[in-house]
Amino acid sequence: MHLKLYYFWRFCQNSLKMRFIFSILILIMSFLTGSATQNTSQNSSFISPLKGPFSFAGGFGELRPSHFHSGLDFRTQGKIGLPVFAAKDGYISRIGISSTGYGNALYMNHSDGTTTVYGHLLKFNPKIREYTTEKQYDRESFQINLTPSSDQFCFKKGEIIGWTGNSGSSGGPHLHFEVRDTKSETALNPLLYNLGITDKSAPKIIALYIYPLDDESNVGNDNTKKRFETIATSPGKYRLKNKVPIELLGQVGFGIQAEDFFNGTGMKCGIYSATLFCDNKEVFGFKMDKIAFQDTRYANSQADFEEHLRSNRWIEHLFRQPGNILDLYYPKQSNGIMNFTDGQEHDFEVIVCDAFKNKSILRFKTTGKKSKVTLTRIPYTKVFLYDRPNNFENDKIRIEMPTGVLYDNLKFKWKTEPTPAGCYSEMHQVHNGFTPVNNPYTLSLKCQDLPDHLKDKALIVYFDPIKKKKTAVGGEYSRGWVTVKTNLLGNFSVTADQIPPTIISLSVKENKILADPQKVQFHISDDLSGIYTYRGEIDGKWVLFEYDEKSGTLTYHFDKTRMVFGKSHLLRLVVTDYKENSSEYKAIIYK
Repeated sequence: MHLKLYYFWRFCQNSLKMRFIFSILILIMSFLTGSATQNTSQNSSFISPLKGPFSFAGGFGELRPSHFHSGLDFRTQGKIGLPVFAAKDGYISRIGISSTGYGNALYMNHSDGTTTVYGHLLKFNPKIREYTTEKQYDRESFQINLTPSSDQFCFKKGEIIGWTGNSGSSGGPHLHFEVRDTKSETALNPLLYNLGITDKSAPKIIALYIYPLDDESNVGNDNTKKRFETIATSPGKYRLKNKVPIELLGQVGFGIQAEDFFNGTGMKCGIYSATLFCDNKEVFGFKMDKIAFQDTRYANSQADFEEHLRSNRWIEHLFRQPGNILDLYYPKQSNGIMNFTDGQEHDFEVIVCDAFKNKSILRFKTTGKKSKVTLTRIPYTKVFLYDRPNNFENDKIRIEMPTGVLYDNLKFKWKTEPTPAGCYSEMHQVHNGFTPVNNPYTLSLKCQDLPDHLKDKALIVYFDPIKKKKTAVGGEYSRGWVTVKTNLLGNFSVTADQIPPTIISLSVKENKILADPQKVQFHISDDLSGIYTYRGEIDGKWVLFEYDEKSGTLTYHFDKTRMVFGKSHLLRLVVTDYKENSSEYKAIIYK
């Protein structure tokens, strides 16, 4: 064998054409035998927006409350002010500033039809910042969305476009980074692009979940879902703690609790794919390559919504509910729901992968049951069907649900309890708060003993089943009813908001002395309907107060280009909530 290879090599050396072919073969072999932990890139012209080493606080496609995470969250070790680089040549196509969401964000279009997004920034490149500030003053608005021309802010790959921060709905300093298809704005998995990121650690499989999906199905002797913890038997290999085959009957779905840790950094991120096999046949799977933003709320169907609320665990369903229209599942003709009626034993396998092709495998066995279990029937009010409109109405409540609200058929339950303190309707149990819905529906509640002077202050409140507190849903009063559009189920009542927002000065003492010569800062809050608008003025002119909603702080940095220093000034701040209750703060300051 070695002699044959030697003669083949000598022949290749004597032929220029064959030498070229031989070189190509060597390259192909090198590629095929290369490290499986270096991700296959769709486009090698990208670089990372931050300098390494890399670790992440969130991965693409990761399950979040009512949405999928649409990018990568680069950790910044708790720091702000790290330089952010353009991942590819392009131009700034959009600039967003908001007290929520991505906060200070830049959107950059590239010639290959992609857009990169950089969120939660502290500040922008100076030329972008100057342009943005001018627009904020022109419009007298902190929150702004701008679309500059394609030749206005052009950057080469690796140039600084901003600095990392903690703006918007960020839970701590980090950079949120996305790759999108420019035309459709569909979010694409950034780990499928060459960002210089590698990962050698496989996901961890923590537990298997099994769901009886109708009244006749059960796991063991129970018609409720069951959790089975796993044990690692070797790197990437798992089994259930209990080796006994699981007894199943009827229609059943599976779910998996698994996490990826990006090279063992200890930061939990979502998985890239999971596939269920039964007796070596592929049953169902999903793969996180892309996510359309209009479909992101279907995360509530991909996840075990109730389990997350009750235990803070994220479980990925390995079956599709009929009202779930996501296109990330395979095989296309399968919904992953299995019907166990044969009484036979089956071998199962779940393969969980990250985007770098590192994989873990869970193997387990099931066996059929020979007899059904007698079930206790739970009463319900009405059956709501997922594929058609559903309405429910009496003299106390009205519900109008268009098609597309429900993920599955629902045995809807409604009842009332006594009126909560400070409310103007009975407590309405609209099914329960552990059942998710996809789109808003219309909810109307009949008022009881609501004074005339409070009618324009009336709104519907939601009683959170976990936090045990009420939050405003909103709504408007008309002819004895308060109506709102909501995407929550659970407990509701009517109340009124007549308390104005609170304004607390953090840097003006005795309404005249500045604690900080560089800025003025306030803490604002509202006890129910929430902050709707605020306006800050100095000497009757609008000034740019930056709002951080998560901390409730308003900050104005003194700007000598827009005010005259060395004199007294009238500072005025007005804050209004969603029910038009307003508070005002005035002070004479010297600057």
